[in-house]
Amino acid sequence: MIFVTGGARSGKSSLAEKMARDCGGAVTYIATARDGDDEMAERIASHRQRRPDGWETIEAPEDLPGVVEGALAACEGTVLVDCLTVYISNVLLSQGIASAERMSRAVDHDMDRMVEACMGGNGRVIVVSNEVGMGIVPENSLARTFRDVAGRANQKLASAAQEVYLCVSGIPLKVK
Repeated sequence: MIFVTGGARSGKSSLAEKMARDCGGAVTYIATARDGDDEMAERIASHRQRRPDGWETIEAPEDLPGVVEGALAACEGTVLVDCLTVYISNVLLSQGIASAERMSRAVDHDMDRMVEACMGGNGRVIVVSNEVGMGIVPENSLARTFRDVAGRANQKLASAAQEVYLCVSGIPLKVK
């Protein structure tokens, strides 16, 4: 597993896509975003345009660990997940009005499953995730919960990964 992180617009998706291309062989791209508004629809369209025609795309706004497990079981190439933090947002928002503890447990459970899925299977997996812990402390509870659970998720996946990259202003730094 390769884990790629960085801030918004840091170049992490482009780096992960280049890595997937450079690996050769089949690529399965697992997209986690939901098309909820015009701005997100534009982002999704931009990502789609960058992908080579031969890549298989799977939309996975829910049950990402299960989708990754299935993709790796059927894969001899590379599975690229973009992006973990968008998926975490989906999980948190699916909890409705819930306590921070309940939301945290839901994400922590999925991330345990995610590590298991990434470590099994036939192919390699590249996971893209936003680094969310370098900014200010958010003023509302949901945003703080998101920051905290995303930070723990990033730690969990980075710890399990064989390689970790941090993108800063389009420059990848190998961390592990």
